[in-house]
Amino acid sequence: MKKYSWALTAFVLIALSSGVVISKEKDFTTLDPDKITSYKLDRIVYQRIEKQADAKKDNSVESLLVIKNKKVYYICDGYDNVQDVLLKQILMSAENKYVENNDYWMNKINGKPDCVRIIYRRSDLLKNSGEEFVASNFGQFYKTTRDGFIKIHVEKFRNLMKNRGESCMHVDKKLISTSINREKENDIKLKFFKSATAKSTDGIVYYCEDADGDGITETFMAYTNDGFYWGEDCGPNILMIYGNTDKDIETFIGKLVNECENGSVEEEKQMFKEFPQDQEVKKLMENLAPLDKYYE
Repeated sequence: MKKYSWALTAFVLIALSSGVVISKEKDFTTLDPDKITSYKLDRIVYQRIEKQADAKKDNSVESLLVIKNKKVYYICDGYDNVQDVLLKQILMSAENKYVENNDYWMNKINGKPDCVRIIYRRSDLLKNSGEEFVASNFGQFYKTTRDGFIKIHVEKFRNLMKNRGESCMHVDKKLISTSINREKENDIKLKFFKSATAKSTDGIVYYCEDADGDGITETFMAYTNDGFYWGEDCGPNILMIYGNTDKDIETFIGKLVNECENGSVEEEKQMFKEFPQDQEVKKLMENLAPLDKYYE
C-alpha cells in the first residue's frame, strides 16, 4: 500500500502544482504487466514516455495494456529488457566504457511494436519480442486501439473545458525565457511553461502541459484513484503521454493547453448560442428597475 500511496501522491502533486514536478524532469516507471496490482477488472492503459532524467529508466517506450476477461494483452514499441540494460550498464562501467549521451536504452519507438505478451493468471500464453512478428500480427490492432483510446480521453477532457466551473479546471503559466530584440523598440518575446488540470465527475484527473513554451502540448495524462498500479513511480494509471514528439499524436493533443487557456471552438460556439438577446436584456432591465406605482 505504501507504493500505491506514493504513486498517488506524486500525481496529485503534478496536478495540483500545475506542472512543477513534471517541469523538473520527473521520471516514471514503464508499464510492467508482471507488476500490475490486479487483472480481474477489464481496463485499458496506455503509456508513452519520450524523456527521462534517470539513465536507469527507459527514455523511449510506448506500451498498450488491455485487460479483458482476466486476460492481459500487452504490446510495446521500443521494448528493452530492463535487466539486460542494467547489466550492460554495470559491465561497461566496470570497463570504463560509455555510450553516447549515456543512453543504454538502444531500442527506440519507431511506430512498429516489437514485443507482445498474452498473460492469464500471471502465466504467459504468448511471449514474443521480434519486431517483424509483432508488427505484422498486432501492429494494426495496436495503432487503432491506441489512437481510439487517446481520442476518447481527449474528447472527455474537452468536455470538461466546456464545464470549467464543475470540473474545477485550472490553468497555470510560468515565465521560462525572455528574448529582447535590441534593434527594435518593444520587440520582446516571452516564453511560458503552461499546464492545465481538470477532474471529471467519475473521478478521473486530467493534466496537460506545454513545457517549452512553443505552443504545442507534448504531455497529456489521466489518472484515477482505484488502486491499480505497477510499482513505485508508475505515474498515471489510465493514460500517459510524456514529452511527445510524434506528429500523429500531436494532432490529438497538440492544442489542448492553448484551448484550456484561450477556449476551444466548441466553447466559443456555446457562448455565442447562450449569449442573451437584446429583448431578453431589455426585459431584464425592466424587471430590475420597475417604475414606482402610485395610487391616484
